[in-house]
Amino acid sequence: MNFNLLTDENIIKELGQKYEELRLRKKLSDEDVMNKGGSTKDAIQRLKNGSNINLINFIKILRGLGELDNLEKVIKLEENFSIRENKNKPLPKRVFKSKKSDKETEFKWGEDE
Repeated sequence: MNFNLLTDENIIKELGQKYEELRLRKKLSDEDVMNKGGSTKDAIQRLKNGSNINLINFIKILRGLGELDNLEKVIKLEENFSIRENKNKPLPKRVFKSKKSDKETEFKWGEDE
């Protein structure tokens, strides 16, 4: 599925449907997911209904499904990246965007106009 083509609301609905499919494939009840992951019935119902849930509840639901390791796929870095190996190329602490300067317009004093 190409999530780039969906609205945020449709992505949440899709995640709720995928939760339900995965839960049924694993033969788990909602209560099993709650007990294993520490989520609440309300959070699971909200996900299933396509309502917004917070990230903590989503993590708890993934933990209850036994799928927490799949978060690694969400934020994927280079396969063999290691900070120890890349000491000469440390990651920047911040990213600064350069401002575009308009060289064609020169500064004018108020009395020059």
